[in-house]
Amino acid sequence: MRYRRKCKYLLLPSIAGILVFYCVPFVRVIYYSLIENQFSKKWVGLKNYSTLFGNEYFRLAMKNSFLLILVGVPVLVAGAVFLSVLFMRLNRRMKRLRLAFILPMLLPTASIILVWRMVFTVRESPVPVYALFVWKNIGIAVILCSAAFSLLDAGIYEAAKLDGAGGMRLHWHVTLPLLAPTLFFVTLLGIVYSFRIFRESYLYYGSNYPPDAGYNLQYYMNNHFMKLNYQYLASGAVITTILVCVIVAAGIRMQRRFE
Repeated sequence: MRYRRKCKYLLLPSIAGILVFYCVPFVRVIYYSLIENQFSKKWVGLKNYSTLFGNEYFRLAMKNSFLLILVGVPVLVAGAVFLSVLFMRLNRRMKRLRLAFILPMLLPTASIILVWRMVFTVRESPVPVYALFVWKNIGIAVILCSAAFSLLDAGIYEAAKLDGAGGMRLHWHVTLPLLAPTLFFVTLLGIVYSFRIFRESYLYYGSNYPPDAGYNLQYYMNNHFMKLNYQYLASGAVITTILVCVIVAAGIRMQRRFE
């Protein structure tokens, strides 16, 4: 009991920080989404949300954000699995290359964008941003998948081969179920990171109003912040938070089914 009490006391600073810097500001964001504006503070209820969904640019931002999830995240997970398998089959010394994939997360974004602009000359396509998203986040995905592969028991594969499993059937019925929790976690991580691609996209396009194919939720909220339309900014932030929470909750529920 004394040990548990000490643990609770040690957690108090973290809990206080979460309450002060996360929970309380988010409650104020919800409040701003329910008033007319930050000056009159007239209560309007869900009017801002109805205006939000009626805005064509918000719908465009939602569509592009979901496209990034549907295109970029599967490529990220598939690339991480492929590279992890490749490193496992190569010499042990080659496993050190996994550390090199973490470097994109450490490099300054501005320097990366300079290289990206020299490689990609087309500014009307979202493909360079998708490629930047995959390149920047594949390192952590490779590390997680490689760790999961290294923990697989070789005895399970030997037993499956004795039962007649082999080739793709072996990986479909043995490898994937064993790796499912890690793959789900990497997928959820990729989805969360996809909502944080604004800085890279903003620097690449160099404008608050990129091409329609590159306009996402972060652009919408940033533009309303610059215009002091806090009620629409707050409404968009609440909707984005709800979307992320729903996606993460669904992913965790699916992950528990495979455990």
